[in-house]
Amino acid sequence: MGAPYRANLWAGSIVYLISLLGTLLLANERDQRWAVLLLIAAAVLAVLLWGRQKWAPAFSNVGNIPTAVNRSRFSYRAALAIAVLAVLAADLRYVAAPNETFGVAGILWLAGICLLLCSAFGVPRLRGSEGKTPKDETPNQQPLKGVAPPQWIGWEIALIAGLFLAALFCRVWNLTKFPDNIYPDEIMTGTVATQAYLSSARSSQSLFSTMWSGIDLPALWFWIAAAFLKLGGNSLAMLRLPAALFGAATVVPLYGLIRGIWGRYAATTGAAIMAFSASNVHYSRLALNNITTQFFWTICFFFLLRGFRSRRRSDWALAGLSAGLSEYFYYGTRLLPFILLVFVVFLFSVHWRQARKYAASLLVMAGGYFVGFGPLLVHFFRNPNLYLGRGASLLIWSHVPSSFADLQMAWKTVWPVFSENLLGISTHSSQDIIFYAPLLLPAEAALLVPGVALLLWHWRHPAAFLMLASGLGVLFVGGTLVAYPNSVPPLINHWTPAFPAFYVTLAVPVGAWTAASEADLPTRLRWILPATLALTLLVLGLLNLNFYFRRYYADPESLKSSAYRSAQQNYELQTVQSRYLASLGSKYEVFTVGQSPGVYDPATTRYLVPEQEWRLLPKPTMDLRSIHRDSKGLAFLFFPGNEQYRELAHDLFPGGTHGEVKTRPGKHLFYTYVLTPPQAHAVHR
Repeated sequence: MGAPYRANLWAGSIVYLISLLGTLLLANERDQRWAVLLLIAAAVLAVLLWGRQKWAPAFSNVGNIPTAVNRSRFSYRAALAIAVLAVLAADLRYVAAPNETFGVAGILWLAGICLLLCSAFGVPRLRGSEGKTPKDETPNQQPLKGVAPPQWIGWEIALIAGLFLAALFCRVWNLTKFPDNIYPDEIMTGTVATQAYLSSARSSQSLFSTMWSGIDLPALWFWIAAAFLKLGGNSLAMLRLPAALFGAATVVPLYGLIRGIWGRYAATTGAAIMAFSASNVHYSRLALNNITTQFFWTICFFFLLRGFRSRRRSDWALAGLSAGLSEYFYYGTRLLPFILLVFVVFLFSVHWRQARKYAASLLVMAGGYFVGFGPLLVHFFRNPNLYLGRGASLLIWSHVPSSFADLQMAWKTVWPVFSENLLGISTHSSQDIIFYAPLLLPAEAALLVPGVALLLWHWRHPAAFLMLASGLGVLFVGGTLVAYPNSVPPLINHWTPAFPAFYVTLAVPVGAWTAASEADLPTRLRWILPATLALTLLVLGLLNLNFYFRRYYADPESLKSSAYRSAQQNYELQTVQSRYLASLGSKYEVFTVGQSPGVYDPATTRYLVPEQEWRLLPKPTMDLRSIHRDSKGLAFLFFPGNEQYRELAHDLFPGGTHGEVKTRPGKHLFYTYVLTPPQAHAVHR
């Protein structure tokens, strides 16, 4: 092992350890100044060590050469124009018949999408495909060593397939039990979906509208939820399954996105961290559509950046199409058109000579965006407050400072929230009443600062700028400026569109480190890098899974907002009660004895156990004696203030078992008295 390799290996280790120490010190307020200094030192060292490395070229150096047959170009443009016209016809049809669930408008929309794809894939490619340098091309920079070669090989395909399967397993295994906390919006999602698309009492709503009064989410998500409930039954697992599939599927385009610029090692790191990250696994196991945005954004960014290198029309069409389809899901995607606009301005400002050659391709992407958006765009035009109104109504600062005093006020308003968000990456638990932990484990977060430093150093590279714009844009707007009443930061549920940028940033220093080390590593020792990386990622994955599936708990005491803490205490009580009733099964009748603060939640309970009977006994002395005894088992719940009726229940129904139900930390919730069906039948006799 040569001295240069040893130097690169230990230098990279030192950068990581300095950053890790700074990350750990952030947890102690008294040590935060030292923590910031250590993180700055790690960032500077990362730039000094790896700042001169050349990344893979962003642009193809092939000129805008026409295809061999002009007829092909004409056919392509004609097909693209017909696709746009088909979507315009779908829009008009939606205006004429806005109450059709899918109808002619939906058929025309799908036809437009198919025509767009046919126009992109059905035309001969321009010269210069991705990863190949034409004979007349003279590259102006060499790609970073370690960046993936153009050809995919067998073990790499097996690797990405394995990561996908691992991500899928982490997200679909025992969906009913994990997460233990059942968020009310999950149940409401099922209720809205059932009423709109499964109930025979009312007609279905258009897929190109918004639903849930006051929330106004696009209807497609609820149609998907209804389809899964119809297919697999009315269960919590089926309600949560669509989000789990979207979350797992993101691994594949994320690997491709990172691989194209930073290489195999970086791509493996980013995809593996995403696959096992506790926060990503958690948001993927909820019946909420927050996690869907990362899927569409990753696909959009992957094809967009690949389009600059490949010059394939299909890449540009798919980038725009995925961006347009993302509009049918979570609110956060409404930042995407602004991020893409900023990116285009950056291209024409910093890379004018190259960008002007891609003007037609950018128009193809815009056309794809329009086609993907479809008739939903008309719905937003007809209801202009729906698109940005919800976010604008929640802004903590809503205007550009017009004076120095105004600027000071903006700083005092925004900076405390933004700084809390930064701490939420590794130190402070999320306060969104959905996730109760920081975004990343400290061992993962230690890669973030060196990664940001390298992205900032290479900011002129389109991939670096796009990741910075998307990550910081979401963190500043969705994470900082938009806040709910009575909430405190960080609200990590607003960060989900930025998840791809986070994982890319974590992967960048690993790609730089391995590239620098591999350059001087003898051939006989090159197994060291993949072995070390595999072992490290395995340990990180096990730490995440152990934390989430064994130690994670929705703790109300971790919430700083008194209103949110009170709400979570109610959710906790309802969830524990529903899960206890589900543990009994449908062959039991359940009775809550006495006036109780423990509100029974029938909707949640129905998703856990079907056809279970429940009654409240407000006058226990009389009501206990009036219970009709049949072949079912009996279960009595005694919440605080009603414990004195336990003895009466035992006297009237002898032979049962007394019990106590607590939260995971051991807090008492209620007592129980249960008779199995045979015991209840014996009492009846």
